[in-house]
Amino acid sequence: MESSQLRITENEALIESSFRRLIAAIEAEREKMRSTWTQIDEEQQVTGDDLARLKLDTEEWCRAERVKIENEWKRLDRLRERMSVFSPSSREVLQINCSGAIFQLPKRALCFIEGSFLNHMFSDAYIQSVPRDAQGRYFLDFNPECFGIIVDWLTKLEENPHASVPKVPEQQKLNMDMLAEALSLRQFVFGNCLRTNHGTSLKVRGNTAEATHMGWQIISAEHPLKMSGNSFFEIRILSNPDPNTDRIAVGLCGHVPTGAEVHTIRIKDAFVYNSNVGIVGDVVEANNCQERIKFVEGMTIGVRHDIQTRLTHFFVNRSSIGSCSLTPDALERMPVMYPVFGLHAVGQKIEADFSLSGPLASRKPDAEKVVEAMGGLEGHASD
Repeated sequence: MESSQLRITENEALIESSFRRLIAAIEAEREKMRSTWTQIDEEQQVTGDDLARLKLDTEEWCRAERVKIENEWKRLDRLRERMSVFSPSSREVLQINCSGAIFQLPKRALCFIEGSFLNHMFSDAYIQSVPRDAQGRYFLDFNPECFGIIVDWLTKLEENPHASVPKVPEQQKLNMDMLAEALSLRQFVFGNCLRTNHGTSLKVRGNTAEATHMGWQIISAEHPLKMSGNSFFEIRILSNPDPNTDRIAVGLCGHVPTGAEVHTIRIKDAFVYNSNVGIVGDVVEANNCQERIKFVEGMTIGVRHDIQTRLTHFFVNRSSIGSCSLTPDALERMPVMYPVFGLHAVGQKIEADFSLSGPLASRKPDAEKVVEAMGGLEGHASD
C-alpha cells in the first residue's frame, strides 16, 4: 500500500515538473512573439516614413517634370508659330514668280493648307530663305500651270471655305501628283474608287461591281494611278460561276473608257490580263506573264505600276505571274493610267481595293477557295 502511494506521489511530481516546463516554454514563445511584433511595428514605422518620403520626392519630381514638359510644349508652340502661317487677318499679298508666271497670293490663304510645305515656306522661320527674282518677287521653280491651279483654289477658299478641290487637266495629272507630293498638299492626293458614272449595266456599290448581263462590261477607277511614285491596286473575285470558260479582266487604260469602249477589252491605249487567256492589248511591247490562269472565287489579282521602269507587274494571290512593258509611242500617249476592270458573265462579282501599298500588304486570300486555281498555276507552269 505504501509503495503504491509512493509511486503516485512520484508521478505527480513528474507531471508537475513537466507542466512547469511547458508553461515556461509557452511564456518564452509569447515573449518571442511580443518581441517579433515589436520589431514588425518598428520596421513598419520606418517603412511608412520611407514611403511617405518617397511619395513626397516623387510628387516633387512629377511637378518639376510637368513644368519642363509645359515649357517644352510652349517652346514647340512658339516654334510651330514661326514655322507656319497662322494669321488669317494678315493683309500681306505674296508676289510670286513661278517659272516665269506671275501670281499674287494673299498670305492669309495659306492658313487653309496648314501643315503643308507651301505654308511652311512662307512662315517667319523660312521666308527669308525663299529666293527672289530681279524685281524682288519670290521665285519658285514649279510647274506654273499646276501652281496656278493651287493659287486659284486657295483664293476661292477665302470666299468659300468649303470650295472643292478643282479638277486637274489630264495632261497635268503627272505634274500635279509630283507637286502635291513635294509640297505635302494632301488635298490634291485623291483616294481612288470605282466610277459611279460608268455607262454599263454593272451593279456598282462602293468598290464592288457585279455583272447583270452577258457580254463585256468595262468600268474604270475614278482617278488615274498616282504617277509620282509606284502604284498598286488589287481585286478580289467574290463570284465567278464558271471560271473555266467565263472571263474577267483587269489592267490599265490611258483614259476613261466611254461609248462602245465599255463593251470590249480591246480598247485603244489599254492592256489587261484576261482570265484563261493572258495579256491583251496592242500597246504591249514585251510580255512574260504566265498565261491561261483562271480566276476563281476568293482569288486576289494585283497590279503594280513601276514609275521608274514603266513596267506593269501582275500578281495572283500575292505571287508574281510576270510583267509587261509598253511601246515607246504608247508611253507618250499614256501620261496617266486608269485602273480598268471587265466582267463578262452574269453573276460575276469583284471587289477593288486601292488602299494597298503593294502585294505584301494585300489581304490574305481565301485559301480553301483558291486551291483549284493554285493547281492550275502549277499546271500552266509546267506547260
